[in-house]
Amino acid sequence: MNHYAKWFSRMVWLGIVVNMFFIIPLCFFPEVLLSLLKMQIPVPIIWVRAAGLLLLELSILYIPGAIDPYRYKATAWMSVVVTRGAGATFFLSAVLFFGQDLGFITIALVDAFFVIVQGTLLFLAMKTQQPEMPETVQEFS
Repeated sequence: MNHYAKWFSRMVWLGIVVNMFFIIPLCFFPEVLLSLLKMQIPVPIIWVRAAGLLLLELSILYIPGAIDPYRYKATAWMSVVVTRGAGATFFLSAVLFFGQDLGFITIALVDAFFVIVQGTLLFLAMKTQQPEMPETVQEFS
């Protein structure tokens, strides 16, 4: 793996760790997190917990691309564009155009940060990818 791919992997793992700071409170202490973000507490609260579970599931799906972005190219790109990019766009739009609580900006900014950093690193990793040589060829080079 080249330098950019290694840093992409590290940033994906960091993103998973950051997600855990949302997942755990969303699933187990949703009222506390929503109060910290100055957001309304919905009734029933199960929908907030379900969002935490979905974020956990998304985070698990990031793992193959973090392990090997060359082997799991589609997963790596989807983790950047589809999940982080769509998340940033969705939550920013929800606040700016649909009057949702400002607390959602926090989620948008986290996703926007990761889409910019991970997207740049993944693009550079794919652009500078070296073709893999079989072991027998590597022994003679």
